[in-house]
Amino acid sequence: PKLTIGGCLMRQHRLGQLHHRLPPVLQERLQAATQKLGDLMSSNVVRFEQKTHQELHARLSEWMKCLGSLSRQAEDEGCFYADKVDARVVITAMIDQMQQTPFRLEQQVLNELKILDSNLQQRWNSGDFMWLSVWEEAYPAKKYWYLHGKPQGVIQ
Repeated sequence: PKLTIGGCLMRQHRLGQLHHRLPPVLQERLQAATQKLGDLMSSNVVRFEQKTHQELHARLSEWMKCLGSLSRQAEDEGCFYADKVDARVVITAMIDQMQQTPFRLEQQVLNELKILDSNLQQRWNSGDFMWLSVWEEAYPAKKYWYLHGKPQGVIQ
């Protein structure tokens, strides 16, 4: 599949948080790639904002549909949430980037996400990290609460 802006930002975040686990040669390559990405985004601010907002709205729509499906799913389909939550992680990565200077984030994005998060939090059971344990360090529970537990009625 084609790597999207959001997918790239999510992986950049994860690798950045876990860079100390990489061998020195890969740390250097990661640093160089991160610098190139930053330069590219900074030299194309308006285009980057447009593309990122377009993807953000698509991801928010996807996440809303996922949460709607989750409300209707049977307990024997418990893997559904863990398989789909990466959409929410990608949304976080894009929002984090768009809140950095010189970019501007549409307030509507934050408003929509707040509503979706509030809905999910009302039926949330805190618990274990749902992805690979090696990634847990990159996703602390305070910010990434939706990766640490499961919605009510979902079997992990």
